[in-house]
Amino acid sequence: TSLNNLREDIKSGRKPIRGVNLGGWLVAEHWMTTGSPAWGGVPDNIADQGEYKTMQYLGHSKGDYQFQKHRDSFITEQDFHDIAAARLNTVRIPVGYWITGFDNSGGGDPNAWQIFAPNAISYLDRAIREWAPRYNLLVLISFHAAKGSQSGQDHSAPENPGNSYWGLYPENVKNTLDTVEWLARRYNNDAAFLAIGLLNEPSGSTTESVLKQYYYDAYGRIRLFSSCLLSVSPLLYQQGPYDSDWNKFMPPPNWYNIRHEWHRYQIWGFEGWDENRLIFYAQNDLKNAVNAWKGNWLFIGEWTVASSAAFNNDNDLQRYADAQRAAFNSAPGGWTFWTWKYYNDDGSRNGWSLKSMINRGFIRA
Repeated sequence: TSLNNLREDIKSGRKPIRGVNLGGWLVAEHWMTTGSPAWGGVPDNIADQGEYKTMQYLGHSKGDYQFQKHRDSFITEQDFHDIAAARLNTVRIPVGYWITGFDNSGGGDPNAWQIFAPNAISYLDRAIREWAPRYNLLVLISFHAAKGSQSGQDHSAPENPGNSYWGLYPENVKNTLDTVEWLARRYNNDAAFLAIGLLNEPSGSTTESVLKQYYYDAYGRIRLFSSCLLSVSPLLYQQGPYDSDWNKFMPPPNWYNIRHEWHRYQIWGFEGWDENRLIFYAQNDLKNAVNAWKGNWLFIGEWTVASSAAFNNDNDLQRYADAQRAAFNSAPGGWTFWTWKYYNDDGSRNGWSLKSMINRGFIRA
């Protein structure tokens, strides 16, 4: 019942999400897991293009085993224990469209999902039905990798890296609708199931009109049977309070249990900034942007302590981490840090790794 209470407290806004991403686990990202068995024998230039191109290169005879080893070793029950011990309440888990084991959309490459290593679903099942409830954690499923790719980035596992075909073909959107509905149905009665992030970082050729229609349609399908939280992401370049008319999109009371999701990184577009400028930005611009948002409750789905500056001085890094957290703590929907850990990063001073930042004392829950 305590998990049910926590879930309802977060849905109602009585409590914010305080959580972390399990990045690189069920949607593999080479840059943060270079030591993983997933990439054994794979040239860096292929691994850097994401899970589809990697599995296409390896084939099932090698790839299935390597990805099984990766999924078994990278995130384990111990991580859920440690995340709960850090007094966090939620994990955001990126998944790809292949997790369903079907594609009924009738278009594009109908067998592309079969390229991927099978059985990712068993890990998501275990996370939601065993590990999360055991440690009183909730799960937000992030739909990270859509058929056709909504961004062309490696973390969308594109068939054609750099190209985003998702929104150009209705069959791709239909596949995404089928998948998020299937996930919501599968977990709707599980106490640890909190939310679905409906599409991660849409960008590239994805248009606002196709994206918004997808959100309307996904909401319509899922609300027939579930009141789970649904997180809506604007286009990747629309991470501010006045971008387009997102602050008026799907407003209550006609739509409910929706979060508006931002990813705010001080990396791309911040090249050459020094530590003091970044700290000032986090203390002022970042905080002001969060407070100026007037739409559905804001959820910061990704942020990190890594930045465009070196932050070799511990005191500066502490001030920067504190300033960001103060800004994001004022988002009513809460936040999930990117990411929990790198592969084998124990003891590092890696700003991407919440585990490292907690171990070093830079972030306290």
